[in-house]
Amino acid sequence: MKVYTLFAALLLIALFSCNKPSDFGKEFVSGNNIPFDVIDTFSLKAISEPGARIRMYVPGSTATSGNSIVGAVRDDEFGTITANIYAQFVINKAISSKATNLSASAIDSVVWDVYYDADSTGQYGDLSSPISLDVFRITENVNSQDTLYSDFNYQTDAVPVSSISNFIPKPFPSDSSHLRFRFNNDFVNYLKSLPDSTFNTSSKLQEQFEGLSIKPNGETKSLIRLNMVNTNNRLTIYYKPTASDTTTSIILITNGNCVRHTSFTHDYTGSRFQKYLDNPTTDSVLFIQSLAGPRVKITLPDLSYLKYDALNFAELELTVTDPISNLYALPLQLWLFKKNSDGELISTTDGSIALTSSLASAYGGTKEEFTENGLTKYKYKIRLPKYLTDYIDGQETNELYLSMLYSGTLPARVLLNGPNTKANPMKLKLIVSRIL
Repeated sequence: MKVYTLFAALLLIALFSCNKPSDFGKEFVSGNNIPFDVIDTFSLKAISEPGARIRMYVPGSTATSGNSIVGAVRDDEFGTITANIYAQFVINKAISSKATNLSASAIDSVVWDVYYDADSTGQYGDLSSPISLDVFRITENVNSQDTLYSDFNYQTDAVPVSSISNFIPKPFPSDSSHLRFRFNNDFVNYLKSLPDSTFNTSSKLQEQFEGLSIKPNGETKSLIRLNMVNTNNRLTIYYKPTASDTTTSIILITNGNCVRHTSFTHDYTGSRFQKYLDNPTTDSVLFIQSLAGPRVKITLPDLSYLKYDALNFAELELTVTDPISNLYALPLQLWLFKKNSDGELISTTDGSIALTSSLASAYGGTKEEFTENGLTKYKYKIRLPKYLTDYIDGQETNELYLSMLYSGTLPARVLLNGPNTKANPMKLKLIVSRIL
């Protein structure tokens, strides 16, 4: 494209300084004596495809969330998603007994308290239905230096060492509720079988005890999000040392130095999405689900004819398909990605600028409410001026991917109108100034 004038450069900056994407555009340009065209009749192509694995645990990185998700939810649109939690432990020396020999001690009980994530937006599904969860002992090596992806599952014992059956989850802060797992005799005997040095240090503990996994027992109808590094979480071993009538305890916790991993499995059998995959031309609805679920691939039209003009505004408009489910949360923010040279999805330059400048909300992609024919509906608008400018100049490809930001920690899903939908189709809007 032609080199921007100072005014045009300021327009690009303004794209990320205005709080509401829908407030910026034609009005900004029309206040200046520069000829412009509003173009929104492009022929876009968009298809839904199964999601790719995502990184869930990165050693020593703040990119690893303290929150983990567990459950197994089936819905007619997307099929079944199953989430399993894996956690490694260290010794909380501040409140643990200094005694380390359990083999000759009498273990009274073992209890694991795990607290919900306080953010209620992280819950998903029918929270009024009872669920059942099992705890299993991890049986393979857990190395805190391994990067873990959402499709990876650790090997565990076949039989659970603790269970909670048919309980109603109460994850909201006002409930102040948490999960309490009481362990069976098999786990007690396992602890007694460990070498005496196991509880001397956290490194010794991790050599002998790999950790625990929480898995759904059957369909749970909801996904619940747990804060695995909550300071109130503790795996407590209550015991009486040899020749003592006094009960003492060893406290194990999961902290930021421990592996916290969630795996996701998607089974699309019998779902509307599976029918779409079998025959993509029969459905104009697009599917997006977080937690490594379906995403949308967008193919842009040829815009090379605009290379001698100045792009002042670019926005992708996406309308949520009716009806909207009350059970499954809509995404807080949709995001555009591109593929790097390794085939991995990375944020577009527009998104990267927004994130590094703390302007993610100005980038758009957040849910907007509007009324049509007396009905409340929702849409998303995402700005992409830098990507479109580079694409027109031949520096970017015509392929974009639509998914969610931080999709590994926030359960959500949405059905969007495709580009060929008659009412409120997916639309690309441009404002172009004619620079002579």
